Amino acid sequence: MNALNSTVDPVPPSAYPSFQPVTTPQPSMPAVWAATVLLHPYSPPLSTDPTPDNPFFQLCVANIAYSQGEYFSAQVSGCSYGNWWYFITAIGTQLSTDGGNTWKLVDMGWSLPENWYGAQGPNAACAGASPLNWMDAQTVAWWKIPVPLTGSLSAATWMWFDSITAAPVRMMFGHGPPSPAMGDPTQLAFFQMWSFTYFPVFQSYDFASEATANPGNDADAKVSGFAVGNPNGYQNFVWNSNFGMTAFMTPVNEQFNPLPTRVLYVWKADQEYSVYSDRAQTTLMMSTYNPGQMVAQEALLTGPAPSGVVPPPNSATGFLINFDSDGSSTCIGGSQFPFPQEPPTWVSIPAVEATIQATITNNPVVAPNTTVTIFSVLFPPSPPNYPEATYLWTWYAPQNATGTQSRPITFMQSQSGVSVGTSLALADYYYYQDFQQPIEPSNFDIPASCSPQTRNIGLRHRLP
Repeated sequence: MNALNSTVDPVPPSAYPSFQPVTTPQPSMPAVWAATVLLHPYSPPLSTDPTPDNPFFQLCVANIAYSQGEYFSAQVSGCSYGNWWYFITAIGTQLSTDGGNTWKLVDMGWSLPENWYGAQGPNAACAGASPLNWMDAQTVAWWKIPVPLTGSLSAATWMWFDSITAAPVRMMFGHGPPSPAMGDPTQLAFFQMWSFTYFPVFQSYDFASEATANPGNDADAKVSGFAVGNPNGYQNFVWNSNFGMTAFMTPVNEQFNPLPTRVLYVWKADQEYSVYSDRAQTTLMMSTYNPGQMVAQEALLTGPAPSGVVPPPNSATGFLINFDSDGSSTCIGGSQFPFPQEPPTWVSIPAVEATIQATITNNPVVAPNTTVTIFSVLFPPSPPNYPEATYLWTWYAPQNATGTQSRPITFMQSQSGVSVGTSLALADYYYYQDFQQPIEPSNFDIPASCSPQTRNIGLRHRLP
């Protein structure tokens, strides 16, 4: 038995997300528009400079106004501190930190935008259209823009546009700017300084006078239902110990498209633990929208034995299995894939410093009929630009008064490695079910190609 031919998988194939083809041209940037945006940074500030004189290391909300060929205006309100007003024209960028009373020219490395895609606009490609997640607020087109790196390698910037209105809904810059405070003139100005951006408010206009470039620094008030911090006093979520869900897993390597994915997770109590499959997670990623011989990839992770229990074989380890179209598979594990299963309370491990940075309640664009908690979690550094830590951003929807029971919405790793596998950085969640019956252990079977003798050399074997 293996992940591809399991007959006891509790998640039906119909629960996997799918794309509809998109044949319309890439959305164009309106000549005049205004927006209010929610900006997620790549990393927290350095410990040696905890309050830098720029907004790029904190969650921010910004009022944007744009007039083609004239200006791009961004009034930024930090959720922790400070206000900044950037005003870009063809001759450069000006900055005011006192509400527009005084200005100074600053070199930010930005250019006045002409389109959403920067210099790589002709190479932008659409993977397809689908809802963004289980909230199904709108159907969006998933556009991928290459970001050339060294050699033939390209990172990916992803942009999501409403399939009906062509308004931007979200952006993910998979590869950061040249430095945390200096942009790249070939990429979209301003937005490139943040890893993850949502557009709760977007409006195009016929005349520049309608999109005022001086709306004031009350941006957070313009995002319906948005509140800084944790005013409802939610606690950290705790994963259910027996569940399944599906997702689109989106890479930041331009070669790959999103992967329809199924996750099964079980974590039995200490007194019930006896074999590795009592604590296990399988993430099966289908290559439906990617060319090549590989049809799927499975990350099989197992959890540790409780204290005082002799660990059984294959506990607290990880395997990465590639399934090919000819029925064979390859596997790596051990030191080549050192990722054991995380416990249900992973977000409360002190080292990750999980923080509810904001909540959104019943916003029609990003959280319809839902309350969202926006968590930041510390992830490993990405030198040289982010030498101490990067951010993992994850949105959850509380299902009880305390928030301990919460449904995942999205999970995004800033500055994910472009050259590591398919370079997955983002998960958007769709189907979710807490199971009443135990998950059949055969769903966590380890293929023969992962045997101790072969797991580190990728020996192929024929699937049964």
